[in-house]
Amino acid sequence: MPNIRNILVTGGCGFIGSHLSLLLKKKKFNVTVIDNLSIGKKKLFKGSKFYNLDLSNLKKLDKIFKDNNFDLVYHLAGLSNVSESNTKKKIYKKNNIKSTKNLIELIKKYKVKKFIFSSSASVYGIQKKFPIKENALLNPISYYGKTKLICEKMIKKNSSKNTYKSICLRYFNVLGCDFKNKLGEVHNPPIHLIPIFIKNILQNKEVKLRNNFKTKDCTGIRDYVHVEDIVDAHYKCLAGIDRIRYSFIAINLGSRVQYSSKEIFEFIKKKFNSKIIKVSFTNKKKGEPDKLLASNNLAKKVLHWVPTKNIKNSIIDMIKWEKYKFKKNYKFY
Repeated sequence: MPNIRNILVTGGCGFIGSHLSLLLKKKKFNVTVIDNLSIGKKKLFKGSKFYNLDLSNLKKLDKIFKDNNFDLVYHLAGLSNVSESNTKKKIYKKNNIKSTKNLIELIKKYKVKKFIFSSSASVYGIQKKFPIKENALLNPISYYGKTKLICEKMIKKNSSKNTYKSICLRYFNVLGCDFKNKLGEVHNPPIHLIPIFIKNILQNKEVKLRNNFKTKDCTGIRDYVHVEDIVDAHYKCLAGIDRIRYSFIAINLGSRVQYSSKEIFEFIKKKFNSKIIKVSFTNKKKGEPDKLLASNNLAKKVLHWVPTKNIKNSIIDMIKWEKYKFKKNYKFY
């Protein structure tokens, strides 16, 4: 990519950040990773240079910017447990909002011209019209979603043609792994639906299905995208950011294909046909949307991006990954 050589990836030892760092390194960029390792793991580091640092430390962060002459910043660091965010607001405010504010300050100070932010479909809250477009009403129902929306507004307010251009990527549900390179989700205990299902089955524990959603089979409907498709969208931002007419744009990263939790579970269950799987039913979490389904037309137009990975193959890869972790007693990282 012209005029881009030195790239910063915050949260580069996490699930998505590690996949992104590996792709950028393969593309011959100089990839600096900052991660405080509160969630990410050092063994997932795939960049050129690593700093173990909390982004709330402005003084040390300033020195890193001064020493590295970044051309572009990918900001993927932050806490993302929706339920936890509602009870630990101070921690989420520090990790998500203050850290982003510090990055914006230094991006402006050191004249970094391009900024890509990891946002979330959580900014939409409960919607009635599907697929969800980027101009839908933003009304997050979790504190996590609120932190992402606050960050988006800060980024938009500070971006201009004279400072930096920015893209906020609103992820829907991310799944999959890169088993060959031993990259995948390492939350223990897992916080996302599919890893929870798989781990509970492997440990012969009960699988809980939330079944009071207003949907056809009474379980939540979600839009899933493979992590490698997600990082492909990030890579395409390198060229796509020059195509945006304004200094800021928010773009959905979704597949526009819907799956219910029950459909996901039934597919996983088939892959464990020798297992006796215990299932119980419970109510959904307070405020949890019945359905999330993305419009990805803007991603096609601006980034020339469409997801390519098959969800069922992605789940099969995740089963391999979780079995690998299970054999290692979930402590290998």
